Amino acid sequence: MTRKTKAFWVSVILGAVLAVAVAEENWLMAAIIGAILMATLWVFVHAFPRDLAPPADRRHENTQRRKAGLKPH
Repeated sequence: MTRKTKAFWVSVILGAVLAVAVAEENWLMAAIIGAILMATLWVFVHAFPRDLAPPADRRHENTQRRKAGLKPH
């Protein structure tokens, strides 16, 4: 297992344990919900930001730089 996979499972287990610690009854449901919430949070923090495209103006600047380099002087 990679380090990110281990971090994911540790966070899911931590979420389940924290939810059970707060719950007064129905510990199984609390564990499931805590694990799901922590997994969702982990995905948004660790995986989602790497998928985001750069801002449009930065893409435009890169395109302009690339086109300027192709023009004959």
